[in-house]
Amino acid sequence: MKEKTKTKDFPINNQNNSCIKKKEIKHKIYFSINGEGYGHSSRALAIAMQLKPDEVLLGGYGYVLKRLEKTGLPTVEIMPEITFIGKDGSFDIGLTLLKNSSWPVLINQIIKEEKKIIEDFGITCVISDSRTAPVFAAQKLGLPCILLTNQTTFAPFFDVHFNDLERGLPEDVFNDLRKVGTQAILSAAEPLAQKVINDWFEATDEIFLPDLPPPYSLSLPLLSNENVVKKKQRFLGPLLPWNWKSVKHNDKYLSEEYRGFKKKIVCILGGHKYRKPLFDSIVSLAMQMPDILFIVLSSFKADVILKNLLIHDFVENPAEYYLNANLVITQAGHSTAMELITLGVPMLVVPDTGQIEQESNAKRLWELGVATTLSYKDLNTKILFKQVNEMLSDERFLNESKKLSEIAKSFIADEEAVRVIRDYSTRIQTY
Repeated sequence: MKEKTKTKDFPINNQNNSCIKKKEIKHKIYFSINGEGYGHSSRALAIAMQLKPDEVLLGGYGYVLKRLEKTGLPTVEIMPEITFIGKDGSFDIGLTLLKNSSWPVLINQIIKEEKKIIEDFGITCVISDSRTAPVFAAQKLGLPCILLTNQTTFAPFFDVHFNDLERGLPEDVFNDLRKVGTQAILSAAEPLAQKVINDWFEATDEIFLPDLPPPYSLSLPLLSNENVVKKKQRFLGPLLPWNWKSVKHNDKYLSEEYRGFKKKIVCILGGHKYRKPLFDSIVSLAMQMPDILFIVLSSFKADVILKNLLIHDFVENPAEYYLNANLVITQAGHSTAMELITLGVPMLVVPDTGQIEQESNAKRLWELGVATTLSYKDLNTKILFKQVNEMLSDERFLNESKKLSEIAKSFIADEEAVRVIRDYSTRIQTY
């Protein structure tokens, strides 16, 4: 009989033998956040606040950077990639592209800066909220990168309907020459933009969608139908900068003089100058509805003082304002809409004219039965008065909002996001 070959016994890692040492894992997650709008930082912070302080680095600019600094987490200033242009309730894609015509040159410099930040801070995973530079910087360094966004197709932005763009604009502002010029800009920009978008998604390891899964997705019309993109998408559910369980049904956040109102309408306007017509209409509406408290979250200033008009430039946590409102008037930004869906609050949405994402969101909110819509073209105090009265008296909007709220509350998006992020960060550190 053939003798068995003796095998060599290798030491194993146990209490008596530490020959094999486990590598220490140290996560360092970098959030590079788009500063064009408040919602980007809200959803990024929803994830970042679930990580340990020494695991996080936040990158932002403008007023968003100031917001990030208030968290006490490590922050760094980054360069903006794009600036949006608009007027009188209208987002102008043509002027926006013209304003950012130097982007192909500028983006290379931004990528270099992002790459330096990642190297200097020893980043192990990059989270890009709607920014391209950190994705390409992470790709150059071979690091995992997750894109946080609510849209994965941008074709609708180049499919301009000039009848839509004309809404609410005087003829001398938007004439035939302007139409031709805008179309020429779009035609020239689309091939380059589409290539950048394709490269952007290819360089991304995974795509976080802070949205409900189909068929309830708010961003469904703005999601790519290409399998190469769809396979990277993960529907997390709403990413909220606060815990909805901690939001209370009371008006203790208000000073005594404002607590006597039985009905409240919250209006979210931000500070974009082209939304001033909506602000003026809301002030006029408050004059006609003295029994309703209007809480306006905006940097605009009113020319009149009304007992039922409260204007706040900035609110650290608007959730209590939302929850205790009978109605919220907003622009149909994705993050704000997801917050209101979670809280079950009906909406009257007035999207920025020509802002394709907002107009898509407005239509979807109407389809989901939780909102009515109004355009800047039709905006006046009389129509606004009628629409507000209808929404306050029709319980269908409130009932549908509550149904969708229950679906939204079944997700724990921030915990799922952290689990996936730490997994990617661990992969590159285990050996």
